[in-house]
Amino acid sequence: APLGPRSAPALAALTGAAGGAGGIATSLAELPVTITLILHAIRRAAEAEGFDPDDPTIRVECLRVFSAGGPLSQDDGVNSSFIGARIALSGSAMQKVIASVAPKLAAAFGQKLMAQAVPILGAVAGATLNAAYLGYYREIAEIRFALLRLSQTHGAPQVLTAFQNAVAPPKLNR
Repeated sequence: APLGPRSAPALAALTGAAGGAGGIATSLAELPVTITLILHAIRRAAEAEGFDPDDPTIRVECLRVFSAGGPLSQDDGVNSSFIGARIALSGSAMQKVIASVAPKLAAAFGQKLMAQAVPILGAVAGATLNAAYLGYYREIAEIRFALLRLSQTHGAPQVLTAFQNAVAPPKLNR
């Protein structure tokens, strides 16, 4: 059964709590489950905009939600830090792999690692991080697929211009 808007964050928080309570080993064990939950939410966002999430092109777009920030080229890709944050818990060897494969994912997440040394704080940190990132990725996916749908309808240049105008800081009159 599909996970709804309430059950997915609850399940993500539960897996994060379980992973965080047990320290590094359980965090690594729960990471694939959490990534699956996030990818499921991204696929549902694509489907909500009328796209077939099994279409290879849409699958690539789903993965791009992980690898890029917003639709503007100067976006810093902050949303991609989740994978780096969670995988970084496995130690320096995994951090080196991440750094070589995807520099945007190499951000250290030492505070979470330190918190997970204490089971209760680790559980709270894991639950909070998972729920927050699930919500964030879901929102980014909704925006990305809405813009993709609008681009198909109205043309990419017009949609990009409208998006840039919408996110531009207001001009102050002096």
